[in-house]
Amino acid sequence: MHPLTNRAVRLVALGLCLGAGTASGQYALRDKLVGVTGTNVAMDASGRSIKVDRVRAIHTTDNSLEGGTAYLIQKDPFLAYQLGRNLNFREFRVRDGVLGKGAASQLGGPMPDGTTAKLTTNNTVGCLACHNAPDGNPGGGINLAKDSGFGRQAPHYYGAGLVEMIGIQTRTKMLQQLDTNLDGWVSAAEAAAAGPSLTVVPAPGEAALDFGDPQLDGGLTGKPSFNNIVVVWYVDGNGVHVPGATGVDGVTTFGYDFELVVWGWGQGAGRGALNPTNRAFLWDPFNAHSGLDAYDPTSNSDPDGDGLAAPSLSGAIQFPATHKSPDRGVHLHANGYSLDDPDGDEYLNEISEGDLDLGEWFMLNVPAPAFRGTPAEYDDGVALLDGMDCTSCHTADWKLEAQGGDFAGDRRLFDFPVTWNDAAQEFQGKLVPLWTQVGDVFVPNRGEYTVSGVFCDFRHHDLGPEMHEIGYDGVVNRPFRTAPLWGVGSGFPWGHDGRSLTLDDVIRRHGGEAAASRALYLGASVGDRQALLRFLGNLQLYDIESLPADISGDDIISNAFVVQGKDTGYERFNAEWLFKIPVRIQGDVLNANGQLIKSSAGTNIRNAYGTDLAYLKDNDGDGWPDVWDPNDTQVGYKNGKK
Repeated sequence: MHPLTNRAVRLVALGLCLGAGTASGQYALRDKLVGVTGTNVAMDASGRSIKVDRVRAIHTTDNSLEGGTAYLIQKDPFLAYQLGRNLNFREFRVRDGVLGKGAASQLGGPMPDGTTAKLTTNNTVGCLACHNAPDGNPGGGINLAKDSGFGRQAPHYYGAGLVEMIGIQTRTKMLQQLDTNLDGWVSAAEAAAAGPSLTVVPAPGEAALDFGDPQLDGGLTGKPSFNNIVVVWYVDGNGVHVPGATGVDGVTTFGYDFELVVWGWGQGAGRGALNPTNRAFLWDPFNAHSGLDAYDPTSNSDPDGDGLAAPSLSGAIQFPATHKSPDRGVHLHANGYSLDDPDGDEYLNEISEGDLDLGEWFMLNVPAPAFRGTPAEYDDGVALLDGMDCTSCHTADWKLEAQGGDFAGDRRLFDFPVTWNDAAQEFQGKLVPLWTQVGDVFVPNRGEYTVSGVFCDFRHHDLGPEMHEIGYDGVVNRPFRTAPLWGVGSGFPWGHDGRSLTLDDVIRRHGGEAAASRALYLGASVGDRQALLRFLGNLQLYDIESLPADISGDDIISNAFVVQGKDTGYERFNAEWLFKIPVRIQGDVLNANGQLIKSSAGTNIRNAYGTDLAYLKDNDGDGWPDVWDPNDTQVGYKNGKK
């Protein structure tokens, strides 16, 4: 049996599952029970829809403050995960401030020319509009015109925590090689002393990856020539960020610091991608696509001015030198939330710092994609990729170092490996705890971990004319981030622009730096090409919550798990069954047609979700928790009273 905590063992021993888990609901609030007179329009027997109303979460660092985010993440971490899931999948309403004062379909930007508008803003009421394949999961599956009239393919974010940790650790390993005096930044002299290429070995057995030239192009002045995924900012002689600086001049700037921007396809030479952390990957699209302004001191706070913020509650450093949330909190309420209203719609603090704590916690722990086949078939597929030199960019594995020195370790609470059961012809999962419980606090172990099968070098490459893009500003965008191949077999279209409708087509479009690999693919036998396409097609996503899974650690997937005295069906991963107070399902009930069904709607939502905890309670239901609400008896969606 896995080393689950006593409380977790007690909970999972009761049994757990999802009921009608394959059904998919809309992710607006559906909090009523099946069969109750007058409420059928609101019910969701699948249990998938959101069960609690929108209440701004409150960021705390004291885990004794019940319902604050430190309490939730450290003492009821699966509730924190579920609330973060809700934030990722919720359909926000006008009363939440969605779409802003400008309403829908406004042009935003600008492009780097400072004039041309870029994407269409205010075009969705939630993340699920783009990240929806498979539905109700951190999927992808939609194209969005962004930098040009051609599409940008919305990526899935299964394994998002692993991707973020790879990016931050790679930055650390690069800085270790450059920052010889250990002051946290790269001086002109340190850059000059470095070699012309900076390499990182992803994992034992993998080839070293070159992230570019750290030397300044003018000797002791100028810019480094890193791979485009590396975004640089410049600092003075004390390592303090100099906003607006475009190079080292030896007068006001004397060195640089940098980050890896792992989220986003890229936007042309010297322009990087979108977001370096999962937290930024939340507040940035919330603002751009939903008109929801986030106030986030965790992202923005930089007391020593070096361009870096302290780690979030999930343990990820942030990069305010390049990524600050839109609501800067110039004017603050005495309780600490922002009184600013950047979009002028009169809705204050639309996304709170605490909301981002929970959304980031979900993203950190969301499971990775899987392979639909045997280990031998996987190895054969990797050998095919390697033989066609695809792995020169699609790096299979990355190793996360254990906590110690400059490394943060694997910050996740749990692992959820998913493997293919060939006999049953289905994916099956397993909950693997990565925590130690100290009293009632869950502490991530922060050990080492090998991220297997991501197939990405996290660099940008020029793949030739068939992958180029002419932006709205007329600039030809050439380098784009290597697509991680995990999950690539679960949907189409493919390519950063989504213009390929088959895997064969997107491979044939490779040119430029990948021309030799394309030639090897085209020169391979028909059988080898088909075998490679089968392998890629078997790198798949799955529905996390309906997947048969061993949660109790007894190496058995039960057909009849019981939670809170209710038989919920076969054993699966549903965070609600792992709360401090697990959700109790409605169970067998007659529907409106007199049919007996099993309803997974919850009957103890108030207790399970802790809506009476001090920092979660919202007496008047206006989305403002009572400890913030200036009038908790008067509904006021905009500011607690208006």
